Amino acid sequence: MVGVQLKRNTRRTAIGDRPYTSLEDGMNTSQELILSETTPSALTFGLSPDGRKLVATFIPVEGRPSLDITAIKGMLAQQGLSALLLDEAALGRLVEQYRTFTESFALEVGERQDGRAIVDLAQDRMTAYLTVTPPRGGQAVSLAQVHEALRAKGVVSGILNGEITEVLAQGHTEDHIVARGLDPVPGVDARFESLLPEVKERHPKVDERGIADYRDLGQLIFVKQGDPLMRRVPATAGEAGHDVTGQILAPKAGKNTPFSARLQGAAPDPGDVNLLRAATTGQPVQGANGVSVDSTLNLPQVDISSGHLHFEGTVNVQGDVKDGMKIHASGDVFVGGAVEAAEIEAGGNVVIKGGVIGRSEFSGSSDNASVFSAKIRSKGSINALYTENACLEADADIFIDQFSMHSELTALNQIIVGKPGSKRGSVMGGHARATALVKAAEFGSIASVKTTVQAGFNPYIQERLKEIKSAMAANEKEQEDLRKIIVHVQQHPEKDKGGLLQKVKNTLATLRSAMDQLEDEKSDVNATVTLATNAHVIVGQAIHGGTTIQIGHKVWRTTEQRGSGIFRLVDGEIEFGSAK
Repeated sequence: MVGVQLKRNTRRTAIGDRPYTSLEDGMNTSQELILSETTPSALTFGLSPDGRKLVATFIPVEGRPSLDITAIKGMLAQQGLSALLLDEAALGRLVEQYRTFTESFALEVGERQDGRAIVDLAQDRMTAYLTVTPPRGGQAVSLAQVHEALRAKGVVSGILNGEITEVLAQGHTEDHIVARGLDPVPGVDARFESLLPEVKERHPKVDERGIADYRDLGQLIFVKQGDPLMRRVPATAGEAGHDVTGQILAPKAGKNTPFSARLQGAAPDPGDVNLLRAATTGQPVQGANGVSVDSTLNLPQVDISSGHLHFEGTVNVQGDVKDGMKIHASGDVFVGGAVEAAEIEAGGNVVIKGGVIGRSEFSGSSDNASVFSAKIRSKGSINALYTENACLEADADIFIDQFSMHSELTALNQIIVGKPGSKRGSVMGGHARATALVKAAEFGSIASVKTTVQAGFNPYIQERLKEIKSAMAANEKEQEDLRKIIVHVQQHPEKDKGGLLQKVKNTLATLRSAMDQLEDEKSDVNATVTLATNAHVIVGQAIHGGTTIQIGHKVWRTTEQRGSGIFRLVDGEIEFGSAK
């Protein structure tokens, strides 16, 4: 038996049923400690009086066994103390002091640590994240602790109790979502519902085989004074949302677009401002946010006896439009006969049962519109039997039944010469230009007359894109100037006279709204430019020498006759391939 007598003060604290002895300097109480062969080491472990610190107590004895960190951790495991947070550096010092010290000592080598609940918020405060660290010999995180951590971060809304329960069951997690805000629901823009289904949009008639006849767009309809035309469904305000701190997030209200102020022949019902009624009898013409009613003017022919026509409505000419006459109509123009060296401008479609015949003035230049005596301009489509020495421009389509000779044709959608299924229909001389498609049975002639065909061509898009970019740059400059004024006034409150700051902010908000509209229009214009890359030219029967095909910026010329096929862009180059 080996014995050591020490002067010491003895204090015990319970670790299960194991005692802990703490040495304190300067105490006078003495007690004898006997280490027998049944005592495995001169080293013991216990918790501090507050139960938080793990303390190693060393009593020098002769013949004490060697010790390393692995052995220490084994001893702690036997005593049920291995779950505590150990200080590896302190354990290293303990091994060294155990080996070299001849005096008793006590050394803190670890601590009891409770689990922790940490809550973080996303920058927009729409999400709360929970990190739970497991305990090291201490208490696990409780539900109350998690809720307290949430409250400390101001989280009061959108708490996901099920997620919290799941995390606590796991005992640990990192950045787990435990609260979500509610995004506001934007309002719906005002919309317009046509009460005249026939005029929502005029579509080509489709036969039983599914083939569309682009010449049969249906009959025009008429309304009487007082007839309902369109109902306006007001915009909605949207639904408010909130972030996880309970802050209310206001929704973006829908655009409350009114009926157009430029409607002709129509007005809101006096008893229902959202109901549009016809104010006169005539033809309804639907726009984006309203319906105008155009009266129709019927004439046997247009000549010197009628004079030039400037009419807000539809013009129906039963016979011819004579040489030198002019027709300007806001609606459609129907001509039952031919149009001689005359001018027609229509806000709708132009239908000419006969041909368009101008004087022989075509020069072959790329911009020859001003020299033509016969000019047809339509914001819709143009249908004619044939054209000769004429200039035709349409915002939609141009359809020629028989031929176009030495004429200039421009359409923002397509040009088709020849009736569907017919092997006849030729473009001889002049220019034919369209954004999407130019189609004819024959291009050019055996005499190799100079003929130019362009697809992917829109003379108005690039100019409008330039205007939009210029307007956006000016808008941004104004916004920047206003932001500088706001900063200056905020720094010098004495200069905010007459509500200057609020007025500047209101103007800035108006400019931002205008910028949003410009951005939307720019996207629409760019989409139109992109569509032009899919343009093509269809040759039904033959293409003759002297004909130039241009798609986008690529040009194809031929000096010899070729058969049917399709011109299109393939890998950036024009390819002439089979129509099948």
